[in-house]
Amino acid sequence: MREEKVRSNYNRLTDYELATLAGRVVKAMREPHTAEVFTDPVPGIDELGILVEDYINKHEVASRGGSTLEVSLKNESRETLLAALRSLAGYVNEKARGQLSLLLSTGLHLVSQPVKTQVPAIPEEVKLRDGALSGQIKVSFRPVRSSWIYEIQIGKESEEEGQIDWKEKVSTTLSRGTVIGNLLSGNRHFVCVRAINGRGKGDWSEPVSMIVR
Repeated sequence: MREEKVRSNYNRLTDYELATLAGRVVKAMREPHTAEVFTDPVPGIDELGILVEDYINKHEVASRGGSTLEVSLKNESRETLLAALRSLAGYVNEKARGQLSLLLSTGLHLVSQPVKTQVPAIPEEVKLRDGALSGQIKVSFRPVRSSWIYEIQIGKESEEEGQIDWKEKVSTTLSRGTVIGNLLSGNRHFVCVRAINGRGKGDWSEPVSMIVR
């Protein structure tokens, strides 16, 4: 019979997914019933908490259009956190010896835990800003888990009050910094985004708009 274990490699998680997982692990490992079993984790949970906070802070700065230095610092913090989670997973697996309830109590992912792909969620935090040239805008939003590609729809105000005349769609694999060009300067343009994967197309986000310079 196969012995259950927690995963030790989380390299494929997005920055947002990694931050969420690591925060959940710190909280779970501090629960009294879990701390009673895992008494001497490596690294210590206080140390892991410091690494998580550092990574989250640097990720937030980098995700808001950070400089090359700020992105580099975020990446270094990410690698440090990934190494800490690998070490913790090794400790947990040795201590739990396949006991499923103990493994689940840590907040880490099980090796055998199936990941069911579903139609992707609606993209959140869609933001627009000026592009480098007149007639351009840059589109950014929070990455959507399990998505393969995104569609960005561009529109203008319709002659009918309260309506949007959707004109164009652009496909991209990027969740930030996609440049939309050839727009009319001085006009208000609307943008909404949806995510796509093998299960289908998610719903469109709420439209956001800006006046193109």
